[in-house]
Amino acid sequence: MKTDTLTVDLNMPHKALQVIPQGALRLVCREGSVWITLDHEQRDVVLNPGEVFNTLPRQRAIVYALETSVLRLEPVVCTRRATAPRWRWWPQRLRRSGAHAGAVPVPA
Repeated sequence: MKTDTLTVDLNMPHKALQVIPQGALRLVCREGSVWITLDHEQRDVVLNPGEVFNTLPRQRAIVYALETSVLRLEPVVCTRRATAPRWRWWPQRLRRSGAHAGAVPVPA
């Protein structure tokens, strides 16, 4: 299965500031050098040409161009299957334990 993903190249002049919206993104420094500050984190990241940094799904980043730079934004593809919430298993557990004696079984 092939899916097309949208990538964006940001051409940033020296001292440019860009807010990167929340989302799981892969930031690739193609040219120049960028300084990345992340919301709610004390660490900062500096990327040089060829270096990569991944943001988390609910993490906003602010990027500052230390020199004229090109920053590529790519979506991070999640390959892990999501697990079912714990509450969905309660009806099955109750039926197995006999706690619902006389109750109508709930279809799973």
